[in-house]
Amino acid sequence: MKISDIKTFVVDGAARPWTFVKVETDSGIVGWGDATEWDAFPGVVAMVEHMKPLVVGKDPMNGLRIWHDLANYNVRQHGGLAWKAMAGIDAALWDIRGKHLNAPVWQLLGGRVWDQIRVYWSHCGSFRARHNEKLGTPPVNNTDDLRKLGEEVLARGFTALKTNLIKLDDLPDPGATRSARMGNYATPNVLANARGVIGAFRESVGPDIGIALDIAHNFRLGGAIDIARELEEFKLMWLETETWDPGALKTVRQSTTTRICTGESLFGVEDYKPFLELYAQDVIMPDIAWNGITISKQICELAAAYDTFVSPHNPHGPICTFQSLHVSATAPNLMIMEIDGDDAPWRDDLLTHPFEIKDGHVAVPYRPGLGTDVKEDILKKHTYSG
Repeated sequence: MKISDIKTFVVDGAARPWTFVKVETDSGIVGWGDATEWDAFPGVVAMVEHMKPLVVGKDPMNGLRIWHDLANYNVRQHGGLAWKAMAGIDAALWDIRGKHLNAPVWQLLGGRVWDQIRVYWSHCGSFRARHNEKLGTPPVNNTDDLRKLGEEVLARGFTALKTNLIKLDDLPDPGATRSARMGNYATPNVLANARGVIGAFRESVGPDIGIALDIAHNFRLGGAIDIARELEEFKLMWLETETWDPGALKTVRQSTTTRICTGESLFGVEDYKPFLELYAQDVIMPDIAWNGITISKQICELAAAYDTFVSPHNPHGPICTFQSLHVSATAPNLMIMEIDGDDAPWRDDLLTHPFEIKDGHVAVPYRPGLGTDVKEDILKKHTYSG
């Protein structure tokens, strides 16, 4: 069996574009992978096309060799778009191997620890504040809307949620936190907004539901500390903050009682190693659409060696959810997995076997490969157009 072609599809995901990779073989078996990149997806598509000659003609059963061949080829492009493209190809090759061997991917990874994966509702409130019309959901304009959404979280059986700083009518405007003009520090408006958003959710869902706040790369050390301390009384599941400086993150963790999560923008065991060695965080968040299944499994095992929880970063397309489920199923140090409670209304229509969120959990797939295929006729009806 040889790889005969690789194709990419950019799909409308309502709140963001999804980038899917399809690997074809001369045996007729095809594999699917998710290489979703929200902002720079044309670069991912170009990188897949650029690397295709290095992969076509190879044996898909030898995925580890293919990953390292591509990693060596892209040694000066470590991470970023190159790794997104590599990760999409890698996942598709795992899908092919599972189908060829009539085994789910988790079985090829060594077997499952979990039958059900606990998931949290990501972008809870923030997606509805920006994309409610595309998602077909009620809008979120104020903290009363957040409280109603909290009731929905409970009604749907979720045990945890993650939200963001949200511009609301009855809270101070947090501003454009990605703008360099903000100076990457937590202004009084930012602190008041964070307190208002988290307070509204905590009031609605009660003390036993996990609440996380994602502030990404938007704040430097001092800003992250200020936000973490401001929210200590709410006993967050975690504050999610990103930096490339493990020493800075360790300072944040030591400055607050709020649990710290990081890692969605790190690549390979090399990037995660210094963060784990310093115990700079409570939870590590590997992105399977960026590290591939091959390397994500290694990252989870490395985190376990440092007594650290893992929680896969999964705000991408539905294929990435299947990728994340298989990696999560094999991780004894799994804490919880990300998933979007609000998503494109046509998401499940694209898949032959959609996943189901039930009582805040998703069942580990038992079908061969990733456990689903993509309906290309439906996919093409939802091509991303900007």
